[in-house]
Amino acid sequence: MMKLVAVLSAVLLVVGSGLAFQGPEPIKLGSKSDPDAPLFSYDQKIRDTTTLKNYHLGMSAYKTFYGCERLSSEIYLDSNPDWVDIAILANFTQGTGRMGYLVLNQDSMDIRDVMVDVSHEFIGNFTIDEKILVMKRDMNETSVFGCL
Repeated sequence: MMKLVAVLSAVLLVVGSGLAFQGPEPIKLGSKSDPDAPLFSYDQKIRDTTTLKNYHLGMSAYKTFYGCERLSSEIYLDSNPDWVDIAILANFTQGTGRMGYLVLNQDSMDIRDVMVDVSHEFIGNFTIDEKILVMKRDMNETSVFGCL
């Protein structure tokens, strides 16, 4: 009886190891040409993130869109040590859009000494047209464009 059990377990071991080396069965993705392949679908969501940090000015800005079914986003960005000019135009459906900016006190540049903290959150279907201009306190209008 013990010999029969030993022979049977050896046969099962050989057959099982043969199947293990064969590898997994290939996955068939849905197509019209292969009737055995199951049809599949996937949910496509769009994500877009942009972040700006201007350490000379003590300013950071961000825009993030996620979970959007449709997204059209355009950003204009011009930055130098004295000023930052940002324009965001976005149109999205069935998603979430977040944008905002943070400006520190230019004298202390301490994260605990915040002058401006703005954040927006949009959920659903939105069109956004946002313009932000941050400049140093001691600048005059002629030095913005480099004129004397």
